[in-house]
Amino acid sequence: MKRISSTGSRSLKLLLASALLAATGLASGQQAWPTKPIRLVVPFAPGGATDQVARLVSTKLSNQFGVSVLVENKPGANGNIGADYVAKSAPDGYTLLHSTSSLAFTAAFKTRVPYDLQKDLAPVSLVINQPLLIMASNQSGITNVQTLRDYAKKQGKLNYGSSGNGNLTHLAMFVALKALDLDSVATHIPYKGGAGAFPDFIAGRLDLFADPINSAYPYVRDKRVTALAVTGMQRSALAPSVPTVAESMLPGFSMGAWQALMAPAGTPVAIVNKISAAYAQALKDPEVAAKLAAQGAEAIGSTPDEFKSFLDTEVARWDKVVQSSGIRLD
Repeated sequence: MKRISSTGSRSLKLLLASALLAATGLASGQQAWPTKPIRLVVPFAPGGATDQVARLVSTKLSNQFGVSVLVENKPGANGNIGADYVAKSAPDGYTLLHSTSSLAFTAAFKTRVPYDLQKDLAPVSLVINQPLLIMASNQSGITNVQTLRDYAKKQGKLNYGSSGNGNLTHLAMFVALKALDLDSVATHIPYKGGAGAFPDFIAGRLDLFADPINSAYPYVRDKRVTALAVTGMQRSALAPSVPTVAESMLPGFSMGAWQALMAPAGTPVAIVNKISAAYAQALKDPEVAAKLAAQGAEAIGSTPDEFKSFLDTEVARWDKVVQSSGIRLD
């Protein structure tokens, strides 16, 4: 048998020691994550509903992780500029995407974007779900489903506004009116955001309008418009007397303006799980929970697998609506 020289033996030992040290260092590096600031990319303008939630949670995450969690706004193209930026970022857990249901709409409308939702982004957590409030103008006299039917029959037509062609406020109204068999007499009028629609709605130039409950409820509270239904599975604490769409129009119906967290595909599972757990913990913080409740939002904080299942269902759901409705983006 060939003997190994003392020099060769020492070299072999050094090589093995170096390999062990490298492996240990790698493992400890993974365990030590995070060691530098985390960027939380919000693909919409500062001050909006998504930005507010991201900043609210980011403070709690900073405390948990011991590093700064910095919100970075990259608005444009209905959230796709920011989504593409994160999709092309290093999968190391230091660049994350806090976005909305626009992700599912983009996929359902087969919009040409430079990233693939299924391949380039990894689900981390479904953060919140916020129902819409479906409303009628006071001038229309519509107060419930029956008076809505009567109005449509008498007028032979009705119109409804949205915050933009093909977005949630448009699709929610389309589905609700179709369930009532009123879609054939309904005309959709898109606006550039809810702020632009409300003056016409209050003046009676729109019969119906739907908007996230946090921005819509003040108009109902001040009796400037009439609430018909909320799109959540349960009645909202902000407007407990208003029935759900499931109660009054379409059994089993539930829809909301959800917000969620995603990471670049390939981000280590251990890091994804750690971020998901941190979000869930942050959402249970009394201060965060109180502020979200005041906006009519339901805090969720799901696991990555739960969010993936939800997202797949949302994309399939909206794909079916888009195909059956013939709705196209501008």
